[in-house]
Amino acid sequence: MTTACTAVAATALGCSASDDAKATWTWTQDDDLPVLCMQVSGGAIVAMPGSGWKPQDGWIQVQLSGGSIPGKEIESITQEGSTLVVQLKKPASDIETMDLRLTEYRVEGGDVSSIESVDIIDKGERHEAQLGVDG
Repeated sequence: MTTACTAVAATALGCSASDDAKATWTWTQDDDLPVLCMQVSGGAIVAMPGSGWKPQDGWIQVQLSGGSIPGKEIESITQEGSTLVVQLKKPASDIETMDLRLTEYRVEGGDVSSIESVDIIDKGERHEAQLGVDG
């Protein structure tokens, strides 16, 4: 479910209506996407082991990192200025497996060219995701 701030709701709730609020971002898990890459000291390009993002041709790839159980799922995506904010679903339990699972998402629907950073909110903590590079 996507919630947007309309002109009536903006007046009633005290929030400000903006073009950002009108953008409807959609996401699809896509296991066929490659793992994101990052550059390390010395200039080498390696697979990114953590959460990250990368603008693609008209869409954004978001990579989530966590244990395979319970896994990482997106609950909602909003835009705050030039930042895409990805809210993850809260798992039923805080217990996670110690393995590493990377989950790739294709994010579409908004103005991709306006996005300069991606923040991920997981269990109430907000972190900036690392920008991926071409591999």
